[in-house]
Amino acid sequence: MTFALGIVAFVVLLLVAVLVHELGHLVTARLFGMRADRYFVGFGPTLWSTRRGETEYGVKAFPLGGFVSIRGMNPYEERRLPVVDEVLRADALARDREQSDATVEEAPGSGGAATATIPALTWQRLEQTLTERGTPHELTERIVTRTRASLEDGGLDEARSTLSQVLLTEVGESERLGDLAWRLHRGDEGRFYHDRPIWQRACTIAFGPLTHLGIAFVLLLAAYVFVALPTGEPTNEVASVLDDSPAAEAGLQPGDRVVAVEDLRSEDFLELRDVLRARPEQPTAMTIERDGQPVDLELVPAPETDEQTGETIGIAGFVPASETERLGAAEAVRRAAIGDEQEPIGGVVPMVGASVEGLARVFSPAGISELVAASAGTQERDPEGAVSVVGIATFAGQVADEGVLGVYSLLFMLAFLNVILFIFNLVPLPPFDGGHLAVLVVEKLGNLLRRLRGRPQTYTVDPRTITAIALPVIAVILIVFLTTLWLDISDPISL
Repeated sequence: MTFALGIVAFVVLLLVAVLVHELGHLVTARLFGMRADRYFVGFGPTLWSTRRGETEYGVKAFPLGGFVSIRGMNPYEERRLPVVDEVLRADALARDREQSDATVEEAPGSGGAATATIPALTWQRLEQTLTERGTPHELTERIVTRTRASLEDGGLDEARSTLSQVLLTEVGESERLGDLAWRLHRGDEGRFYHDRPIWQRACTIAFGPLTHLGIAFVLLLAAYVFVALPTGEPTNEVASVLDDSPAAEAGLQPGDRVVAVEDLRSEDFLELRDVLRARPEQPTAMTIERDGQPVDLELVPAPETDEQTGETIGIAGFVPASETERLGAAEAVRRAAIGDEQEPIGGVVPMVGASVEGLARVFSPAGISELVAASAGTQERDPEGAVSVVGIATFAGQVADEGVLGVYSLLFMLAFLNVILFIFNLVPLPPFDGGHLAVLVVEKLGNLLRRLRGRPQTYTVDPRTITAIALPVIAVILIVFLTTLWLDISDPISL
């Protein structure tokens, strides 16, 4: 995998994680009968969209995340009425007639659409309304055709009665909140975000961030099950040869397999290593296997002082490859969840703790001041400090050419990033999901106090208050985002 391919893989997988987050909101909202209008990839102008049921799915010009639109989170949004009331209102029919009259004046011979009791534009609106509420195309055509055929030249009351009867016949009674029959017979009654019980709203908000924990667990599980990881035990295979070392001078190459040193033949590398260590500055015979053929070499181990014993030992100058193994299912699940002795921070639970600590440090006054000072050039950048998404993507590119270990590192980084996104989204301040949860808690407590005082439980948090809190939070986020982005461009950190 190349540097560029590593970055592309990282960006794609990160975008998928964001979309799964939004899908968590969408699925939960629909499960509770809420009205979810749109689910889009990206922001900006719409490039493509399609409708499935009452929800519009699409792609926008700038793939910088995604969003789902749940009606009622904005208190100023209008509710949809039952189809009969929305399409066959007296004022709506009057406007349709006026537009039809204008059309007839501009285009004589239109077949008398303007003189019909129900104008042609009204039938078009009925078809559009049915489609927007998720009515299948064939059912929409059947409802419109049957209503027109049964109506003849009756008045508005007859039209309302006829359409109501056709809808009841074609779709039946509603069986649950938000199904097609509900949407046609009752509109948005009970379907707005604030109509639902507080626990349902909390689940809808919380399920988005929770998907990041699921994604992190799946990524770690994939890394542990499908990627053969080093165990730390050396093998006889040569992984790398140091430049200008005795091994390089003797002609040892990566991929060679050490078979014997002097008179000792062994499959235990540590035994062969001990022979080399015992022969500083002495010509030493080695037998290796290269491409299936035995090759005899001679090297002179360089003298070096052992820091633990103070003795002079011989150093050959090559690094053995480590044994690798895939974890069993049970061990992989355990490590992906809580880590283990070999990977103490390799599980979702310890990653949550590390993420909380890291984010608290970055967004503390001291952390922000350090970022600002480093970006201004008055202080050196902390090599273990905060990075932007650009910096993490660069890390992904750097590890991409490390083969199997590169895949493991990429999965591990993405898992850690998803855990950070989980924590970040649960910060109890607007505009995060945690801010919406905090609003629910405040409203619940406020209405409990109102109930104790015998007052109506109608308290809601003023949107202007949310905006007033959100603006400084957004400002802090922008400072951290811009400073880390600038540092990752001007003074990038290398792994």
